[in-house]
Amino acid sequence: MMTKIGGGSAGSCGGLVQYLEKEQAGLWFGQNREQLAGHEVVAEIDPNKRNLGREDAKYYQVILAPSQAELAHIGADSQKLQAFTRAAMEEYAQNFGKGIESKDLVWFAKIEHSRSFDHTDRAVQLGEQQKGVAKTGDQTHIHVIVSRTENLREYVEGKKNGLHERKNPYHLSPMTNHKATTKGAVIGGFERNSFSQRAEQTFDQAFRYERSLTESFRFLHCMKYGDEQAKGEMQRQAAEQAQKRAQSHEQSQRLEMYQQRGKTPENEFSDDLRAGLSKAYQQKDVNDLGAALASAQAKRERQRVAQERQAEEARKQALEATKLAEQEKKLAQQQKIEQKPENSPRISRGLGL
Repeated sequence: MMTKIGGGSAGSCGGLVQYLEKEQAGLWFGQNREQLAGHEVVAEIDPNKRNLGREDAKYYQVILAPSQAELAHIGADSQKLQAFTRAAMEEYAQNFGKGIESKDLVWFAKIEHSRSFDHTDRAVQLGEQQKGVAKTGDQTHIHVIVSRTENLREYVEGKKNGLHERKNPYHLSPMTNHKATTKGAVIGGFERNSFSQRAEQTFDQAFRYERSLTESFRFLHCMKYGDEQAKGEMQRQAAEQAQKRAQSHEQSQRLEMYQQRGKTPENEFSDDLRAGLSKAYQQKDVNDLGAALASAQAKRERQRVAQERQAEEARKQALEATKLAEQEKKLAQQQKIEQKPENSPRISRGLGL
C-alpha cells in the first residue's frame, strides 16, 4: 500500500478536478455521497474556507495506491475500494489529534485505473523505460481532494449546539511538521508515517489481507531510512517470517493431501513403519528389519532437507527485497542532489499520472 500526500493550491480545486476526470467524467464519492459530478465537488470544496490568506493552500490531495497483490486480493472491487477510502479518511481525521472525525472534513475521492511512468520512477531513472509510457497490470488507485478547513457546516452546527467553544474552525494541514504537539499555537499535528501505517492496517483488517513483512510500510521505510543495525534486525525478522510461512504452507498442503486420503501424516508414517517391521518380524529377517528402520529414517531426513531448502529460499527472497530497497535509497539520494526546486513534480501528477 502506497500513500502519498501533497500540497494543494491557493486557488480553486477546479483544475485538479478537471485533470482527474481524464479517464471518465463524474463518479466522485465522499463520506456519505456517491455518483457526484466534478462541478459538485468544486462547489463543495472551494467555498469551504475561512480566515485563510490569499497565498495559503486551500486543499490537499491524498493518494491511496494499493499494490497489485492487494488489488487481486479484493478483485479490484470498486465498492470495497470506496469502503477502504472512507475508513482511511477516518484515520486521516484522527491523525490530527484534535478529536475530529471524517464528518468534520470536506473531502471527495475518485478511483482511477491507469498510470504512466514519470521521472520519479526507478525504471525511468535507470533508463529502462521512457517517461509517459503506460504501466502494465492493474494500476487502480484513489485520489482524494480534502479541504484544509474543517467542515464549516458541521462547525457552525456544533457551535450552535454547544459542542465546542472555538472561535474559529480548524485549519488542518497534513504537511505540518508538528507531531502530537501539546503546547504552543499548534496543538496536535499530523504524523505522516503513522497515517501510512494506519491506512495499511485498515486495509488488512477490513479484507483479512495477510501482509508479509517485506511488503509492509514498516519494512520498506526501515530499509530506506534506518541504520545498519535496524536494517539487519528487520531482515532477520523478514527471513524468520518467510520461513514460518513456508513451513505453514507446506504443512497445510500435506494436511489437505492426507485428509483426502482419510489419514494424518503421523498415521501414514506409523502405518508404513508398522507394516515394514511386522513383515520383518514375521519372517525373522534382520536385514528386512534394518531396511524398514533405514527407510523410516530416510523419509524423515528428506522431510528435514525439504524444510531447510524452503527456509533458505525464503531467506534469499528477504535479501533480494533488502538489496532492492538499498538501490532505491541510493537513487532517491542522487535525485535529491540533482533535482532543482523548479523541477519538483506538481501534485496533480501524483503517482506518475
